[in-house]
Amino acid sequence: MTTPSRGIQLSFFFLVFAALAVLAFFIFEPYVNALVLAATFAVISFPLYKKVLWLFRGKLPSVASAVTVVMVSLIVLTPLTYLGVQVFTEANLLYERLSDPERSEENPLGADVRVSTNKYLQGIQEKIAGGLAVNFESYVQRGLTFLFENVGEFFKSIAAFGLALFIWVLAFYYFLRDGKRLSELFVHFSPLSDKYDKEIVDRIGIAIRSTIGGSLIVALLQGILAGVGFAIFGIPTPAIWGLVAVLAALIPTVGTAIVTLPAVGYLLVIGHTSEALGMLIWGVVIVGLVDNILRPKLIERGIRIHPLIILLSVLGGIALFGPVGFITGPIIVTLLGELLKIYREMIVEGRNKQLSGG
Repeated sequence: MTTPSRGIQLSFFFLVFAALAVLAFFIFEPYVNALVLAATFAVISFPLYKKVLWLFRGKLPSVASAVTVVMVSLIVLTPLTYLGVQVFTEANLLYERLSDPERSEENPLGADVRVSTNKYLQGIQEKIAGGLAVNFESYVQRGLTFLFENVGEFFKSIAAFGLALFIWVLAFYYFLRDGKRLSELFVHFSPLSDKYDKEIVDRIGIAIRSTIGGSLIVALLQGILAGVGFAIFGIPTPAIWGLVAVLAALIPTVGTAIVTLPAVGYLLVIGHTSEALGMLIWGVVIVGLVDNILRPKLIERGIRIHPLIILLSVLGGIALFGPVGFITGPIIVTLLGELLKIYREMIVEGRNKQLSGG
């Protein structure tokens, strides 16, 4: 029996390899977002992991990884859970006010409407006189119907979130503990020279830390501080406006001013001059200084990316990947930029040196 030529063997190998790669992609596709988030958090928190590992004298990497995961999870998930509950609650209240303002003691903007007790009692008497009785049985029936119709989707969403959170924690743990081994594996299988492979790994880490730390974390902090200011000085639905301020912080030049200045104007319109002055000082001093002081320190050794590109990558990432696109979008664009730089240094400049005889 004749042995197939090497070309046929390679063609068959790459055909099988491509088919298995496609199948593997569809197997892991439901968990890509969790894995990307885990890898991102592992890169950002790796310096913390090294400090924790140093406390254990470098002998317990598994324990150091677990301790780091617990610390980061508490730091990240606690405020995010609180903010998520606040945004959900305020969104429901805002929807109720907009859909049926007569049932609320606040107008759609959230300003207090002073309704006297006599007028309220008079309205009750008119309803009773008009024969508008409350059909409690109908309300109970509607509530049970809604519950039974949506209980499956509700528990399905809870289960999916719990599974994604579990995968994130587990992958975060292993990326921290085995990150160095994974980078060495990449260097081993890459067809490029080890010099460029190590440079790619190092620059990817710097790019992620610079983009996430220098832009997204600063935007999150500014949004949180703006939301705190909104709550202190009496702006309605402060958590929702704080969430808007996070996106506004990514807009070049104007930043959070696009949200805080209208808040100051709103307080002036309703006659709260002292609160308006306090909100203005808070926006300029507290929220503004985070951007001016913290951002340069986070990216002074990193990679500078134009704010417009980061904003577009955030919006596009959210549209493509959902909420997790807030992180994955900028990371993908940043990595693309770094690979283009490495290509220029590795291919173009090397070819120019050869042509010049260097």
